Amino acid sequence: MHHGVFFGLATLDIIHYVPRFPGINEKLKSERLLSYAGGPATNAAIAFASFGNPCSLISGLGNHTASQYVREEINRFGVNLKDYTDQPDRPPVIASIIVDLSSGSRTVVYANTDARRLRRKAAHQSLLEDADILLLDGHYIRRAVEMAARARSMGIPTVLDGGSWKEGEEELLPFIDYAICSADFSPPGCSNQEEVIQLLRDSGIEKIALTRGAEPILIQEGEERSELPIMAVKPLDTLGAGDILHGAFCHYILDHDFAFSLARASELATLSCTSLGTRAWIEQEKFI
Repeated sequence: MHHGVFFGLATLDIIHYVPRFPGINEKLKSERLLSYAGGPATNAAIAFASFGNPCSLISGLGNHTASQYVREEINRFGVNLKDYTDQPDRPPVIASIIVDLSSGSRTVVYANTDARRLRRKAAHQSLLEDADILLLDGHYIRRAVEMAARARSMGIPTVLDGGSWKEGEEELLPFIDYAICSADFSPPGCSNQEEVIQLLRDSGIEKIALTRGAEPILIQEGEERSELPIMAVKPLDTLGAGDILHGAFCHYILDHDFAFSLARASELATLSCTSLGTRAWIEQEKFI
């Protein structure tokens, strides 16, 4: 077992599954409704914990009624939540998600997270004392940079979940060992994948992966470039697949090399797309 620390966003996700995306001014009845604790770091932490690993999530939730629902689910999966919000009476970030059952694609609408902050204790060194790995999703960027710098000084490997680019994220990159970024990761001044990879390498990151949906993952490891094919499946729901990939990667990379860890994590993330929601895959998979 390995101890992971996950630093980033925790949300309440409300998911409507529809036969197709609704048009303008159209009312459309959903075929199914699910709700989960969400957010990149949260989903990754739950995936990591599902391998039997002890795991901590550093985030901001507060005391709102909706926050209690999120907290209970996080704890149910064995993740130790460390809540350091500086505005405990605010509701959590709530995401409304529409999933098109005909394709598995999704649309997400969520509250702005830029104004939310974590207290200084969120980056305290004691939170990393037993950590084997640290994942950051780019949220709460000020504290994220502080925590990543502490991890670097303690020799703890760091993983970046590069979803969309966050303001100030350039300060985080020099403290990252593994960058796994989506096709939506678009730093200022970068207009294509080659420029993204070059920016990450210029920041000192030697192990880089760019996920591209159903297209092969682009891998840059030092001077070596390769592609990792994605297993072909019929997707029902792609929500959270990237987060699951990151959590599984954090588990595998502590015992395996970069390419193997990406390949195994990618398989699990792809299989998660064949069921609804972000949790069913846990029951379907038996981990060794």
